[in-house]
Amino acid sequence: MKILAKTLNIVVSCLGFYLAKIPHWFFVWHIVALAFVMRVVDRRRYKDAKANLDFVYGEQMSEADKKALIKTCYANFAFVLLETIRVSFIPLEKHTKRFRFIDEEYILHTLHKDKGAVLISAHYGYWEAMASVLPPRYYWCNMASLGRLTQFEMINELIIQRREMQNVKFIDKKGAFKHLLKLYGAENALAGILVDQNISQSEGVWVEFFGKKATHTTIASVLSRRFNVGIVPVMISIRENYKSFEVRFYPPIYCQKSEDSTQDILRATQAQADVIEEAIRAKPQDWFWFHKRFKSAYQEIYKF
Repeated sequence: MKILAKTLNIVVSCLGFYLAKIPHWFFVWHIVALAFVMRVVDRRRYKDAKANLDFVYGEQMSEADKKALIKTCYANFAFVLLETIRVSFIPLEKHTKRFRFIDEEYILHTLHKDKGAVLISAHYGYWEAMASVLPPRYYWCNMASLGRLTQFEMINELIIQRREMQNVKFIDKKGAFKHLLKLYGAENALAGILVDQNISQSEGVWVEFFGKKATHTTIASVLSRRFNVGIVPVMISIRENYKSFEVRFYPPIYCQKSEDSTQDILRATQAQADVIEEAIRAKPQDWFWFHKRFKSAYQEIYKF
């Protein structure tokens, strides 16, 4: 297994180096080609995305627009995969110049006032850049990134290696809370959490999302309530044919501390869902529509 892991690492590194050196137009060609292959091979994702769009928009969005949006989703997914492979071979200065920051005062003020913050985002646009472009900017923070590992150790090594290349500690979502408690026990903690996936009812709470019931993780709300830190949403949207990106911050969300902790956490969690929905409605083609987001409450929409 070690030999196989080393071989995979070499292959990925060679591919990353190659992708980082080719002209941008040729890199985009690779995105288009990979997206085409995925559309042909992975029809399950197409059906899941179509089910989500039908469920959320119904006849408000035409069939042609839904198909075009799903095609863009495949391209964005291909971009994230290829970009993640090559980003370690792009000079940091060149990499960061591609990002434009909007309303950054929200995160800076929260970090200054609370001596820490919780960053939340979604599988939206270039979400993986949270672990590459933000750490050099907030270098004084102890940063961590929550993620879900696979059943393949060699794949996990690559995931952790890419996430930690800018001194960001990777935390597996399984058993993450004890690590987060330790992180936020000190000042200047900043953990990035993607909060837009379906989870079991026992793992989170019910929220309203696009007017439908959906489960939502409470990790950010619990951390905010316990450590008195703001939850700052951030979305990284794709611009100009994958040449540049917009990092947009939103006003901080605070979990209140009343005698009813359940309601405090529910309100803060619903507020997070509302911000994510707002961002998706503004630019739906940037969201990862392939997830079975509504599975816990509406399993029937994914039965084909």
